[in-house]
Amino acid sequence: MIVQNQLGCIYLMVMLFSMLAAGVVTSSENEDEYLTQKDIILEKSYHGLIRENETLVEITPLIKVDEEKICNFHILKKPYHEIPFEIELSNNLGILKARRTLNCEKRKSYHFEIVAIYCDGTPSNTANVHITVIDINEYAPTFLEPSYVTEVDEGRLYNEILRVEASDKDCTPLFGDVCKYEILNNDEPFSIDNEGSIKNTEPLSHKASHNHILSVVAYDCAMKESAAIMVSIKVRRVCETKFLGMPERIDYTSGSTESVQLFPNAHLDLCDISCKNGGLAIHASIALKTKHISFGCDRDITNCTSSQKMKDLLPHGAEWTKELSYDEGSEPIFHFDGSTGVVVPNTVIDHYDFSTRAFSILTMFRHSSQGVANKHVKEHIVCSADDHKMNRHHMALFVRNCRLIFLLRKNFNEGDLNIFSPAEWRWKIPEVCDNEWHHYVLNVEDTAKVSLFIDGVRFENSIEDHHSNPEVIDDWPLHAAHGVNTSLAIGACYQSLENRLKHGFNGDISEVKVALNGILTNEDIKCGTTCAEHLLSPKPIKNKNSDSLNVQIQANIQMSEIYIEGQTKHDVEQLMRKIQYINIKHNPTVGRRNIEVRTTLTCGNESSLRLPPIETYIMVNEPIAPLGIDNGVGSASVNENMNASLEVNIKKFKPILQLETSDQDPQMDSTKISISGTSNMLVSYQEIKLGVHILDKIYIDSLSKNSGKDERKNHLDSCSVVVFPSLNPDHEDIQIDGDESLSSTMDIKTNINKDGVEMIGKDTIQNYLNVLRSLVYSNKKPAYYLNRVFKLSCAQLSSQYKSAEYTLTLTVLHPKQTLFKSANLPTSSALSNGNALGNTNTETTYHQKSGSISDNDNQATGGCSLQT
Repeated sequence: MIVQNQLGCIYLMVMLFSMLAAGVVTSSENEDEYLTQKDIILEKSYHGLIRENETLVEITPLIKVDEEKICNFHILKKPYHEIPFEIELSNNLGILKARRTLNCEKRKSYHFEIVAIYCDGTPSNTANVHITVIDINEYAPTFLEPSYVTEVDEGRLYNEILRVEASDKDCTPLFGDVCKYEILNNDEPFSIDNEGSIKNTEPLSHKASHNHILSVVAYDCAMKESAAIMVSIKVRRVCETKFLGMPERIDYTSGSTESVQLFPNAHLDLCDISCKNGGLAIHASIALKTKHISFGCDRDITNCTSSQKMKDLLPHGAEWTKELSYDEGSEPIFHFDGSTGVVVPNTVIDHYDFSTRAFSILTMFRHSSQGVANKHVKEHIVCSADDHKMNRHHMALFVRNCRLIFLLRKNFNEGDLNIFSPAEWRWKIPEVCDNEWHHYVLNVEDTAKVSLFIDGVRFENSIEDHHSNPEVIDDWPLHAAHGVNTSLAIGACYQSLENRLKHGFNGDISEVKVALNGILTNEDIKCGTTCAEHLLSPKPIKNKNSDSLNVQIQANIQMSEIYIEGQTKHDVEQLMRKIQYINIKHNPTVGRRNIEVRTTLTCGNESSLRLPPIETYIMVNEPIAPLGIDNGVGSASVNENMNASLEVNIKKFKPILQLETSDQDPQMDSTKISISGTSNMLVSYQEIKLGVHILDKIYIDSLSKNSGKDERKNHLDSCSVVVFPSLNPDHEDIQIDGDESLSSTMDIKTNINKDGVEMIGKDTIQNYLNVLRSLVYSNKKPAYYLNRVFKLSCAQLSSQYKSAEYTLTLTVLHPKQTLFKSANLPTSSALSNGNALGNTNTETTYHQKSGSISDNDNQATGGCSLQT
């Protein structure tokens, strides 16, 4: 019974579900039938664009409807979503607008759905709408920091000093990305890239500027500019311990036989370095480098006298040497190519037998290794051989396989023919093939005693090659040959059987001389090799207030190196300022002589510091051509000749204040030009930048010894103002103040260049004064200089007076600067005893006491003591 009731319930439920299912299907079919009666008028989706500062949406495609069917639109909102848009129907179009201006930076896009409402109130199909907010460039870039400050060391080039950074609030890359940075003040030595990285384009100088202020802006990709910010780059002074005030070039007039100071303005900057326990020692070495000049240096043999008469076998201008190729000069250089040579006439040396008496050979030659495959090739400097019948060599000096070889054969009448005796000496020395000039002297007392001197120094072999250098070869005496004399040749050897010169020298020979019947003394050899140019050591500084020996001065024998050791920078500076160069040769070689200064600081035995080496040079110039004498030629002609002369000689002057002619006719009235004025002028930075009248306080007078002032001779023919050192055209200038045509109204022609001012033309002293007093010197960068020297000289050609000179030293007053103190002295390997003084032959040593220098010592700086 229970089972039947359960089956009935199940049947009823099945029937009920069947009826419900049938009813739903019927409803759905009815709804679809209703919708198909209306058109689908909206697209599936629309896309719109709207600018931040606008409210109308540009929709694509247009929302088109038929107003007879559609009466309205609705925006379907989702919960918690703000849709700041509205849509209205106008002229069959759905117009979409924003209820307010939008902000791309807050929201870039919107998504929602819309439906069209039929006029009977039923909705149409839905459509998706995507709207993008278009950004406008409403924001300028702004920097992350209001300003930037950093510090850098002077004298360095940085890859990056600092990096600035800016950002932009705009929402799109075009307006919101920063694409460029720029430094507005272009006169600063800095650059910035598009990433904001700032670097310097040249090393910075603390003296030139302690702080660089840059104005920097940023740009977005649409080139909208930001407000400028300040970037401050401070320059730290990096004090480098070194000598300052050292000239780049020192001019010396050849033939003046006067000395010139090398470092009149030397100043040692120690950067506050001090030793912990005291005992600071300053070592300075000054070396004159002349190896490349002439024969290693200028030699002066005019004053050399010897007890032995020297026969010149290679004289310039002789009949037998005129066919040789040579460089003409005070000491001509003859060129030999291996195939040339000359025979010395018998009138000079008549068949001399070198094996019987003492003699000396003096020669100077230059020879290089030719790399000849045959190392047995002989290159003769001098050779005495048979003059006919045979080719026997009696005496010879030659080069073979980079060895200097001397040959001397005994004759048959000097003893037993069966006895060996020394006949050949072979020196293995590097000088023979180093292609440098060397001076050789061979002293031959007898076959058992032969001495070689190279550059004035006797050759001494080492212990290792005591028996092999020189290598001595024995040989038989020459056999008898009656009626045969000798022929002496230079640069080759005469081969009589072939009737020609052979075994020629390949190189340059300056001289070949022999002394017969005796040898040269050590004094003779030294005089011939001593350099005529050398350094002059400073004289000891006298001080009565101290008994300590804290200064030493040493020099080598050649006076090409000077060594100074002191305990105070004041003493070392004063000694450096007194070092001079002199060349006593009558016709010195014109050209450059290098000067090298090396300085070392030592703290007892603790540590030492080597300062940067200083390299400068002395330029030996052509001698000053004497000024001409008016011999009736018009002044215009004289002036034309003087134009070229003064242009060459503008740098040459004699360091005296007044010069009188000494070669005048005593019957003539001797005239002197007197130039007077202040010798020193102190100027500030501002004054020298604006310009200074350098010669506004000078006076020129024409005086006669017999009659005082002579109004008939109150004229000048030329004046020149020499500037030392030469002007730097980048920031230095000399101009004529006022009317630029000042001198054009006179007979004075003015030429201004980097070496000074030249004035030529016969005119009154007053007119010359007007031009000189109007000269203005300016310097835009005075920090680079301690002082400038101006030398004025004038001349009266018609009165036979050559020159007068006046010197003005212009000193720049540098502002005081605060120095950074050095915490510790940099450490390096300690110097061994005597290292700073070098291993040299010491000729003189001066010991002096510390203390101040008398007023006379300040003359080294032109009368002005420079305080640092």
